[in-house]
Amino acid sequence: MLFRSEGYMNEIFAIAGSTWRNVLRLKVVYFLVFCVWVLVACALNYDVLSLGLEKELLIDASLMLNTITAVLIVLSLTFEIPKELKDGVASSMLSKPLGRTHYLIGKMLGNMVIGFVLCALVAAGSFLIFRVSFNDTVGQTMLQSQVLVILSVIPMSALAVLFAVALPEIVAPIVTVLVIWFSHSMGLLSNLPVIYGGILPDLELFNFKASAVYQTVIPWSYVVLVTLWGICYAVFAASLASLIFSRKDIR
Repeated sequence: MLFRSEGYMNEIFAIAGSTWRNVLRLKVVYFLVFCVWVLVACALNYDVLSLGLEKELLIDASLMLNTITAVLIVLSLTFEIPKELKDGVASSMLSKPLGRTHYLIGKMLGNMVIGFVLCALVAAGSFLIFRVSFNDTVGQTMLQSQVLVILSVIPMSALAVLFAVALPEIVAPIVTVLVIWFSHSMGLLSNLPVIYGGILPDLELFNFKASAVYQTVIPWSYVVLVTLWGICYAVFAASLASLIFSRKDIR
């Protein structure tokens, strides 16, 4: 039993490794990260329009652009999984002992690694731009806010896997974007029980743009609890995706 478990874990990590390596070796990915750094730095040119609040604008822009980066990374899963199913790549994988659940877990973990790496690069570049531009240290709240954006990749990756296996290829990316957008507006939706029943993740838990701008302290215990919540939700969404995928006819 122990050897079998180790074999399953090796297969999961092999799929995850293949997923993140295929993306992270693409030069265009790092060009896009560089473009994000340029956009963050452009906030310095709006000192007049921002009434002298260019520092706050830069912080807000860096968090917003990093959030968009995370969403785009997650969205790639909704294209990759259906493509592998369509091209028969996944079929050859699923004929092996790894099973459908292990395939989905591997894809989700690989996407998380991609998200962590690229969002961390965006955050690091933003910190460097802030340090050089204002000759000021990066505050704890700025760091925590960027960390929370990076951690939001966990539940969003699970959502992407769920919709990738549950919906048609054309519909999955659209629904994923809409759900993520609604999940960032959970403060409003929570007052509408007909629409919100607790199934969608509350991604506002990871949003501390206002705190970063006004340097409001965030307890590290909150970051830990939100991380645990994100992991729990990812397990729930991945389990639901596995249940749907197990009943899916793959040709």
